[in-house]
Amino acid sequence: MLKPVPVEPVLSVKELYTLYYFHHESGYRFAGESHDFWELVCVDRGEIIAVAGDRQLALKKGNILFHKPNEFHNVLTNGRISPSLVVIGFDCHSPCMKAFEDQLMNVQDTEKELLAKIIVEARNTFDGRLDDPYQEKLVFLEKQASFGAPQLIRHYLEQLMIHLYRRYFSYPLPVRTNHLLPAKPGTGNDTYNR
Repeated sequence: MLKPVPVEPVLSVKELYTLYYFHHESGYRFAGESHDFWELVCVDRGEIIAVAGDRQLALKKGNILFHKPNEFHNVLTNGRISPSLVVIGFDCHSPCMKAFEDQLMNVQDTEKELLAKIIVEARNTFDGRLDDPYQEKLVFLEKQASFGAPQLIRHYLEQLMIHLYRRYFSYPLPVRTNHLLPAKPGTGNDTYNR
């Protein structure tokens, strides 16, 4: 008789608070805030100064920073380059989140694709503009354009953090090969070739 193998999540996003894609003018100023949930800031274009507690960090294209719950944070433009940012506020109490505290990281192509998918799904899920910094609550569209879009946002966000965790905080394990796959590419196994 077959026995199931439990699949325990190592990281689980429970709720979304904010989801923005901002394009700020080069002179943008924000008073700053703190709240009891996580917030990630990723620079898509340009550069910013991120305030995280008592630190000021220069973030450029491809940098991502996680603000821990209750950390005062702010975004300042440098007055020269207009930035575009992805900002996502979320609730996650998984123990591995401790590793993301005080870390400035870079996103690679896989993580960029996941962020892009989150933005696409957000446009199919939430009413209002994704660039409104004064929007205080995410509001679902009356009729969602895509089945399961909120769940995909959650899954993409979890995947993003799992990829970052593996790259920054996990020791690489040796890659195990499956001897059923052909030894050379292009020998007829479509999955292997992809």
